[in-house]
Amino acid sequence: EELWQTLRAAPAGWYVRDFTTRGIPDAPLNERDFLTFLDEAETFLRKRQRAEYCGFVYLDDMQNPVFIKVFDPRKMGSACGCGGDVKPRWTISRMPPRPLPSEQAVAQAAKRRGGMLRRLLGGR
Repeated sequence: EELWQTLRAAPAGWYVRDFTTRGIPDAPLNERDFLTFLDEAETFLRKRQRAEYCGFVYLDDMQNPVFIKVFDPRKMGSACGCGGDVKPRWTISRMPPRPLPSEQAVAQAAKRRGGMLRRLLGGR
């Protein structure tokens, strides 16, 4: 709630990337659309997590945030780290987002490096 208040107090200049649509915004949202996004995101999170808190959020600075990751509480993977690919539901930033490397490019790079076990064993 405190973070949302901070964001509502300065609604200009925010880029919002929604990882469910795969689109990368080319411009920040206008103030009205950003405030609407905050309302809709809060409603979504409260429906997904029926507890006093409504999700997991990581940010760089509570008083003056520049980069924020908001996770869907039902798609956080598992505690043991084997729950698959965990991406934030949204990133909210003052910086224009850039595309992530494709999954295929990441897999090819890992194959060239030989995987973690091979590196740990010194390439044997």
